[in-house]
Amino acid sequence: MSHHDVTVHPLVLRRTEVARVADVTPRMRRITVTGPQLGPFERDGMSLPGFASPAFDDHVKLVFASDGDVRAVLPRQVEGGIEWAPAATRQGRDFTPRRFDPEALELDLDFVRHGDGPAAVWARHARPGDELWFAGPKASTVVPPDSPWVLLAGDETALPAIGRYFEERPVDAPVRAVVTVPGPAARQDLAVRPEDRVTWVVAEPGDPAALAAAVAAVEPPDGVPYVWAAAESRSLLPVRRHAARVLGAPKSRQNITGYWHLRSGTGAPPAPVAWFAVRAALRLGVPDALAAGPLDRDVLARRVGVEPARLAVLLDALVTAEVVAHDASGRVGLGPAGEELAEDEHARERYTGLHADRIAALAELPAALTGTTPAWQAAHGRTLRETAARDTARYAELVEDAEGLAQLVTGLPRHPVWAGARRVGVTGPGALSVADVLHGHAAADVTVVEAPAALAALRTQARPGCPHAFAEDWGAYDAVATALALGHRTDDEAAALLRALRTAAPVAVLVERLAPDGLSPAALSEGALLHLATLGTPPRTPDRFTHLAAAAGWTVTGRRKLGWGVGCVELAAAGTAP
Repeated sequence: MSHHDVTVHPLVLRRTEVARVADVTPRMRRITVTGPQLGPFERDGMSLPGFASPAFDDHVKLVFASDGDVRAVLPRQVEGGIEWAPAATRQGRDFTPRRFDPEALELDLDFVRHGDGPAAVWARHARPGDELWFAGPKASTVVPPDSPWVLLAGDETALPAIGRYFEERPVDAPVRAVVTVPGPAARQDLAVRPEDRVTWVVAEPGDPAALAAAVAAVEPPDGVPYVWAAAESRSLLPVRRHAARVLGAPKSRQNITGYWHLRSGTGAPPAPVAWFAVRAALRLGVPDALAAGPLDRDVLARRVGVEPARLAVLLDALVTAEVVAHDASGRVGLGPAGEELAEDEHARERYTGLHADRIAALAELPAALTGTTPAWQAAHGRTLRETAARDTARYAELVEDAEGLAQLVTGLPRHPVWAGARRVGVTGPGALSVADVLHGHAAADVTVVEAPAALAALRTQARPGCPHAFAEDWGAYDAVATALALGHRTDDEAAALLRALRTAAPVAVLVERLAPDGLSPAALSEGALLHLATLGTPPRTPDRFTHLAAAAGWTVTGRRKLGWGVGCVELAAAGTAP
């Protein structure tokens, strides 16, 4: 897991209008939008901050609709965030703010002028006065200030961020930039200094070799650089490898992101047999063993500890999945999918991460549907909570999944429940986000409470100089809070935690997922099924949270939406004044 320094921003939905349209190059159209909602404004009684984009690679999400009715698919603004309702016609696209003028309230967005996606079509026909809605940015990544030099690499979709970097200079260090473009006319003027070097490479969009070759040819200055790259996903795999192995850049000094995907084949998800074959290959270490180059089958079998005849059966399935391929001499090497798996930790998570383990547990779903044991427990011998509480690596995945919570809890300290609370206990994978905001804005002394293995994961993720205490047991507090702590617990385990909170403090705040995220309607049914398989119950409704709290001796005194399906439920000990 990488550790980047980030600045979190409140999520705000904004309406703007097109002010100007200009073509930067024959391939790039710059659209300037303006409007009072780029400054501080009011909506539904909420005071919302002005737009801010401090980092060169920030992203805002533009909102479109396939039927043209954008207002019908807009998210709802809530305190500290936005709430996406399911909408089949919604189309969202992420873009880098190219320039923002807070005095003139003008924002420039650059659009590549090709393709038939919703953003490209909108930009092609945009005229002054046209409406554009967007939300974000959610957070800004801070370039390490001690970077001795910076490597920027990307295709034409990365040019808005690269151009902005040269103009704003987040760090005063020489830059080496590599940009692939489809032709000389796509080149742009960049604000380079004498110590900078820029390499332009003419290549077809998505060319898997052009960007990598140009990056490998860069003469590096002394020191370990900060590496930023954005392009077609698979074309970045060798760039990621070069950054780590040749330039020595740790993950904390890399920000390498696939901006788009070159479609091939049918685009259908892997068949179940292929998915399990890839999962087995990763667990055995096949892609890692082949990362340095092709091997004879017998050598590979010895490396991964599998009898050759058995491995041959797996390899045949992996050839079909493009994980491995045979060279002219019959040796086994990595195929295109294998290259991705060898270099991209996020690609591996589809097969070996916590989400993949949830999918694998679906094999026990029939018994779980008719019995009382969750499919996860039937597959693993213990509940997900029991697994995570004993396994630091598993809990660390829950912590990583909870990172977005920091964007939603910025307004939490303003709630009256914290009045007079000086000693606060917080638990759950998102505990650090809640602890940071309570300590910084409510002046509370915060203790993070968790099981030993879970605490180890949270300590690893704590920022330098973290002021919070850590404890394995609940003491006495003025108030307690959960931070996505119930989402990996069964109902019985959730009830046990709520009873423990009841003995620790007179008031509590549950910061939990109260509704599915409607940004991806296609994922709603899948998410519900995985919840059922993992915890043994359908996704919890707000009424179900109320029932669990009441059974543990709490009374619900307030409920607020924070955005993205997350909300907070305020509790007081039953029989006490709210």
